Amino acid sequence: MEIPGRVQNGVVVLDGSVSLPDGAVVAVIYPVHETPAAPREKKRVQFPLVRSANPGSLHLTNERIHEIQEEEDIEAMKGQWNVPS
Repeated sequence: MEIPGRVQNGVVVLDGSVSLPDGAVVAVIYPVHETPAAPREKKRVQFPLVRSANPGSLHLTNERIHEIQEEEDIEAMKGQWNVPS
């Protein structure tokens, strides 16, 4: 019996509603004419930029990064509203 399927996350998943009993001995055939899926495009991760006179000297926690970003957002809004700093 030949059952089609695909590899997903390193596991062979059978097509349709076919189920085999646990411990069943199977053979997997990889057709050479079929090309593997193209590798996914890697996405760059953007980290928050925190300026400092001495790089590496700031103790950054999630809370501190949030505070810094809020301060920057407030300053940016003041500039839009012509409010003195």
